[in-house]
Amino acid sequence: MTVRLVACAAGDRVVVGRVEAAAARVNRLASLGILPGVELRVQQTRPVFVIECDEAVLALEREVAAEISVIRSDGVLDENDHAARP
Repeated sequence: MTVRLVACAAGDRVVVGRVEAAAARVNRLASLGILPGVELRVQQTRPVFVIECDEAVLALEREVAAEISVIRSDGVLDENDHAARP
């Protein structure tokens, strides 16, 4: 299911589908590693979105998170996860 990053909750794992923003913002996010096909993990949603992208932890304003369409993953956990999610 495709949703906006801003609709995700802490702990969600998602894959970037597309970034719908001005070219400058798309380029900036791409330089930070936020590209279609990249997996993100949402760490927190308030007061700003904090996401894990590859080896980086990034803080995004809600306005920016609203411009990123993501695909929710199937919830499969890897060996680095310590708690099961429903």
